[in-house]
Amino acid sequence: MGSPKSDKELDEWLEQLASSTHSPQGKFSAEESYGMLQHRLEPAHRKRNILSIRYVSAVAAGLVLLIGFGWMLHSYRHPARMLLATTGAETQRIQLPDGSEVILNRYSQLSYPETFGKERMVRLNGEAYFEVSKNPEKPFRVETNGVTVSVLGTHFNVNAYSTDSLIETTLLQGSVAVSGNHDGKQLILKPNETAVYRKATSVLTVQPETDAGDEISWCKGILSFDNATMGEIARELSHHFNVTIHIEGEHLRQYKLNARFKQGETLEEILDMLAPIGGFTYKARQTNVIELKQEN
Repeated sequence: MGSPKSDKELDEWLEQLASSTHSPQGKFSAEESYGMLQHRLEPAHRKRNILSIRYVSAVAAGLVLLIGFGWMLHSYRHPARMLLATTGAETQRIQLPDGSEVILNRYSQLSYPETFGKERMVRLNGEAYFEVSKNPEKPFRVETNGVTVSVLGTHFNVNAYSTDSLIETTLLQGSVAVSGNHDGKQLILKPNETAVYRKATSVLTVQPETDAGDEISWCKGILSFDNATMGEIARELSHHFNVTIHIEGEHLRQYKLNARFKQGETLEEILDMLAPIGGFTYKARQTNVIELKQEN
């Protein structure tokens, strides 16, 4: 007798089975026997379904773990490619992978990954103005040769040329934490405040600003100085024109004045305007080196 292939055939098969036995046929009628058989088959079928679901779930979980581990291993062996932005005599606007925007000042360098991971880290040599996209889950950090600036989302300026004796971080909007890489000391800035880090002493201090907007006037090609010393002015002019300016005499170095120079003015034109005010003369001592000397 062949195996039944349908409900009707199963019913006929049970009838034949019942008629061939010596047991009372009423108890093993096709209808009742089919129900009994189905009742016995269902638990096993359910068990197989449950086992199948558990098996599939275990396999899926294993695949997720395997993919996650594979991604971690890939990220470890193949870190994000680093990009380097370098400027010459012009400023440059850069959009970072997270949408944050940076204006890189003249003769500056910014390195950053092609894609950000758990945190957003960039490294700066020179000066840059940052407008950081807010993301509480991924802090944004600017590393320099001296301090690290940590933010969530804000507007700030960092002046960190490697040849300078100090690093300045000025906050325009939001909040930033500036910490010295030497001792980890941390300062929290408020808008219109500047953190000054002196490399020689590794000391980090805060000073107020009348208008922090003046600190980023360079973004528009304007050099603005408010009650600045000749030493500070000379430092900014050195970066702006990629020259070295030496000042002879501490009195001239500490002399303060207000000045504003528009885009396109040459270094010679600027020094010609400053010389009679500051009472000094200047001359090129060698290529890209200028000396300021107070008049007798």
